[in-house]
Formats: sequence, C-alpha cells, structure tokens
Amino acid sequence: VSYRKAMEVQSYLLQMRTKKCISDPANIDILLLLEHVPTFTAGRRIKGTDDTEGARLRNLNAEYFQTLRGGQTTFHGPGQLVGYPILNLKTMKIGVRCYVDRLEKVLIDACSHYNIKAGTTHDTGVWVDNRKIAALGIHVSHHISTHGFALNCNTDLKWFDHIVPCGLPDKKMTSISQE
Repeated sequence: VSYRKAMEVQSYLLQMRTKKCISDPANIDILLLLEHVPTFTAGRRIKGTDDTEGARLRNLNAEYFQTLRGGQTTFHGPGQLVGYPILNLKTMKIGVRCYVDRLEKVLIDACSHYNIKAGTTHDTGVWVDNRKIAALGIHVSHHISTHGFALNCNTDLKWFDHIVPCGLPDKKMTSISQE
C-alpha cells in the first residue's frame, strides 16, 4: 500500500473520530495493519529537511514523506508490518507515554511468540540487545492517536543503510527473520 494512501485513510479516520462520526462501539478503535511500498519518512524531530534529501531518497526508487509523527527518519517497506492504531486515548484513560509503553509491550510479546527476547531501552522502540526490531512514531490530535509502529519481519535491512535510522547513528536494525 502506498504511504500516501495510508495517510489519507488515517486523516479521514481522525477527522471522523474528532467529529464523533464514528460512534458505533464496534468502530471506535481501529487498527490498520499494512505493508508499504519502499518509503522513507521523516518525523517531527527532523527540522528543515531540504528537497535534496528527499530527492536523494526518491532516487533509490522509494517514496519520501515528511510526517506529523514523532521521531526522526525511518524506512517502511516490504517485509515490514506497519500498524496504525486510531484510538481515543482520553476514552482509554491513558496518556501518551503510557500508550507508547503499551505499544512496545505488544511488540515485545509478538517477538516472544517467535522465541525472540526483545525489550526496551532508554531509546524508543523495541530492541534485541542493541539491535532495533521495531520502531514507534505516533501523533496525537484531540486525544486521537495516528501513526504507530513498524515491526521488521522479513525486511530487506539494506534500505536502512541510506539513512540514520531513528537518528541513532551507532545502532543497527534487525528483523524477526534475522533473529
């Protein structure tokens, strides 16, 4: 799925949630699980990314987008499970930090299903020793979450060689299949 389409769907769902158009209890919480075409995204912590950087990454036959999510630059693409929970944090009675902690816990549990001992560090995300297996970057507007997580399942990790993943120059990425 193209990243642009995923952002359009999230934007629409956020708008509907904010206007309370999605009020049926079965539709209140929505989780989009997608796999993207090769795409690089820059989060809010990347300030002033110039057109040169976007053009450089697009020349790799990948899409490039500046986003509203937290974090820095990351890659989304084939072999990666990307989740976009559209949730009302106020209804859940949790704050942003608690929400991020819960996302990390779900991803750690998913890794344990594959006998991978994953955990957290002072850096956001899910780690296997010093290798990052899942990235998180969220946006919250009117208490509604968008964006979410990316779990490397069978991702071609060479894509990450073209960026400083999540702004962490001395860290490596990993995947479920690598572990």
